Amino acid sequence: MSWPLRVGIRVSEGLDRPVSVRRLARFLRFVAEREGVTGEVGVWICRDDEIAELHERFQGIPGPTDVMSFPGEPPYLGDIAVSAETAAVQGAEVGHGVGREIAFLTVHGFLHLIGYDDLSEPERSRMLERQEELLHAFECVEPGRWEPVARQRRHDGQKRGDNTA
Repeated sequence: MSWPLRVGIRVSEGLDRPVSVRRLARFLRFVAEREGVTGEVGVWICRDDEIAELHERFQGIPGPTDVMSFPGEPPYLGDIAVSAETAAVQGAEVGHGVGREIAFLTVHGFLHLIGYDDLSEPERSRMLERQEELLHAFECVEPGRWEPVARQRRHDGQKRGDNTA
């Protein structure tokens, strides 16, 4: 299966990889294929203070939010910023881990980049339903953990392990 989407993911320092970066990239490629889009997207998994700065600067709203999207010029679809700290709180509220919540929020931002909107209640319902459908479909095709496997130290002190970069 070929994936028509190039994905770049960056994780802010101090977050200790809250999500499997490889799995998140595969998920976005899966979504792009299902939605019939190609191009490139950037994802930034950031801290609350970082997304709060973007929130204030671009929307004039103080404080953090969960996800923001910034449209680009094709073939670059745009950028998505997701707060890992807010995702951890929201994930706990709905009963799943931070990694899955990051995936849910990332697909929300991605859907905005490809034309979905959530300004009215019907649009919001349609968008949230589509997020759930895509997440569920991906998890059926590729079951597994959203959080990376913990890194282990080898006997010589070097790290080995998660293979999630």
